[in-house]
Amino acid sequence: MLSVSGVPWVTIGLLLTSLWILLAAGGLRSGVGLSSLLAYGAKATPLILDRGETWRLFAANLLHKDPLHLAFNAFALWNVGGAVERAVRPADYVALLIFTALGTTLMSALGADSISLGASGMAFGILGAAVTFGWRRGVRGSLRSYFGLRIVPWLLALFAAGLGSAGVDNWGHAGGLFTGAIFGCFLTPRRWSGEGAARRLAAAAGALLGTLSLGVFASPALPALGQPREGPAAVEVKMPLGWRRAGSSLGSVSYSNGLTGAFRSSATLIQAAPCHGASCACDRVVRTAVQDDLWRLADVGRYKHLHLGEISAVRSVLASRIDGLLQGDEGQVLVTGACFMRDNTPVALIVLQPPRGSASLVERMAVTVTWPGKSKP
Repeated sequence: MLSVSGVPWVTIGLLLTSLWILLAAGGLRSGVGLSSLLAYGAKATPLILDRGETWRLFAANLLHKDPLHLAFNAFALWNVGGAVERAVRPADYVALLIFTALGTTLMSALGADSISLGASGMAFGILGAAVTFGWRRGVRGSLRSYFGLRIVPWLLALFAAGLGSAGVDNWGHAGGLFTGAIFGCFLTPRRWSGEGAARRLAAAAGALLGTLSLGVFASPALPALGQPREGPAAVEVKMPLGWRRAGSSLGSVSYSNGLTGAFRSSATLIQAAPCHGASCACDRVVRTAVQDDLWRLADVGRYKHLHLGEISAVRSVLASRIDGLLQGDEGQVLVTGACFMRDNTPVALIVLQPPRGSASLVERMAVTVTWPGKSKP
């Protein structure tokens, strides 16, 4: 027979950790700004794909934008999570939290590129686990209010409320709910042997460590490149996955990761005016483009100055490379350019990245630059 007893220490610890993170982010009074949300671990698909910051898949569940956001999620976690924790093996409950956290943000990253955060996906996962756990274990009596099919209408009503609300990460809710419902079929009542629960906790720990390690090992090859994207005058290049068009003119097309401030990255394809001699040099083409307009894409405030280094050759392709630093009154970004000659017309690929950006990105992209009649490398 199922019994609910003890103090839900794991749930208490989870809520205190979320409160501490909200305090650290400075959001207790007026809420957390976008830049701080990104700094403290909000799920942002471009940062996962561009930098390999897979730790966000877990950390985003512990971060909240303001006290009201935390209060809503804390209410659900305390009432439902506390009951589940006191009914199952402690190892099973910790494993449930880990799997639902990863399931929430993984589904969100696949289904939506918006910035998201909060423990609501975990709350849906715990609700889903309470349903399947109660159904599989045949819970009876007063505990049916907490476990089993009786809570399905309430669960569906909460999910439907999210579908009708703006700014709600329904992909994350669905991911948490699905993961929790599946895992709930394997939960072990607290009075049963803990051998199976220990194995599930080990699997959850392995999944968490694997997720974190994946980003570390993959980061040197990131950002990952996607399909060719259009530039000016039929020029094409493979842009990083998830980047979107950020602007265009007669001679240039820009793409960015859609983020702001110190997290923003962009790439621009430019076909300059025909030129001869020194006026075609890569440093002159890049400097002109950045000073005229591209500095606005960097999101570092007003333009102050641009320092460019020496021109070098791009490996594996007939092109020149130049690196530099753009300084604005609110920060700085790395500037990297790869320049080609198309007849007597310079074609430039200019990448703006935060100081921790990828040094190899411009060369990996340069290899993919094509236009009608251009020979393959």
